[in-house]
Amino acid sequence: MARLQSSSSGGKDGGANSSTGTGGGRRRESGGTDAEGNPILPRSSGRGGPGSERGNGKSRAWFNPYVHHCRRGVGGRETLRERPGPPDGGTAGGSASSTAICPSPAIALAEDDPLRTLELSFLSLSGVDDSVTPRTLCDISQEYSFVEWGVNFRAEKQGMEPRYASLTWLRQLQEEIDSRHPSQQTGKSAPIQFAAHLGGEYCVDVLKGDTSLVKTLWEDYGFLRIHLCPTKSHGVNSSQLKKYQSTLKSVIVALPQVEFVLLVCKETRALAFQMMNECQPNLAFFYDAEEIVNGSVKPGGKQAQQQQQQQQQAGQLPRRPPPCPHPGIHCGYGGGLTVDNLTDELRRIAQVVKTSRRPVWVDLQSGLRTTSNGGRSDDFDLNKAWACIKMVNDLGLPRVPAFEMRR
Repeated sequence: MARLQSSSSGGKDGGANSSTGTGGGRRRESGGTDAEGNPILPRSSGRGGPGSERGNGKSRAWFNPYVHHCRRGVGGRETLRERPGPPDGGTAGGSASSTAICPSPAIALAEDDPLRTLELSFLSLSGVDDSVTPRTLCDISQEYSFVEWGVNFRAEKQGMEPRYASLTWLRQLQEEIDSRHPSQQTGKSAPIQFAAHLGGEYCVDVLKGDTSLVKTLWEDYGFLRIHLCPTKSHGVNSSQLKKYQSTLKSVIVALPQVEFVLLVCKETRALAFQMMNECQPNLAFFYDAEEIVNGSVKPGGKQAQQQQQQQQQAGQLPRRPPPCPHPGIHCGYGGGLTVDNLTDELRRIAQVVKTSRRPVWVDLQSGLRTTSNGGRSDDFDLNKAWACIKMVNDLGLPRVPAFEMRR
């Protein structure tokens, strides 16, 4: 079975074994490739010790926060705003948007509108796969730095099902990101934000204390955030998650340059609540309405979509619980979000958060898909993604870079 190859091998903690260093943000060479030159995704060794590389974190220079998109002006001052436009012929690039000085925001908000206090760190658009090119995603990211792309990882589904990018796609992503390294171009380099959503064995390996996969995703591909989805619907036995508290904590402590995100729902609450009691600065929590409400129903599946439609028809809204009580902890919300209800749900989330001192992010996945060919094709819809970007941009939502707010 193909598994993601760690670029670190040898020794208990997978000591460095690379032909090129990662200093200055350069990636290490992949630990192995198949006959077609794609990165091999082998089983994690399970032997990763979490302590030895904590002080040797390699920074990826092109991920340094370079915030140049719209922020709401203080006292009505004009601010720099980017104006997203629809993709030209199905593609996106620098020509698809323009930068101009204009009054903030494009959509006027009432004085008592909860959105005035919402601090949005990321608009996470997840489930990207082979139906959209890495170049398109990177082009959009370099224009709109509040956008984050979520890539799903699950060994038995990788490249075999929609929402799970192939190994070839991941290699193209690696090459595309490296080609945009500041040393390869002139001028400033805007951040390109990617998050890895781990399910199945990948997630279990991290829970058990193995750091190798996360190191590979960070060093070779530039993933700064790792979502852990330890639920039945994501291929994980969640009956005894609490036993992983100490080993998961060891991984989080060993890799302070990575933000770990733990899904919070009924299945994970035993582990999540324990982790909340001993919060680490690079641990965040994600509240998925589909997981919270539907339980064993597969998030994003047909049953979940049918339930969502039934709830909307009945006037029922997704549950948005208050964030983790620790004020410095990053929290996110998702589930049931679509282009049509994004503004309303952002407003509901703002009402729950209640303060601008708690930056949050929102994550869309099912709401970005379009089916075709009689339901046989399930594609990532760039038009829906652009509509969400434009909506958030036009609302003029403030943003604090997630990794800056912890410094």
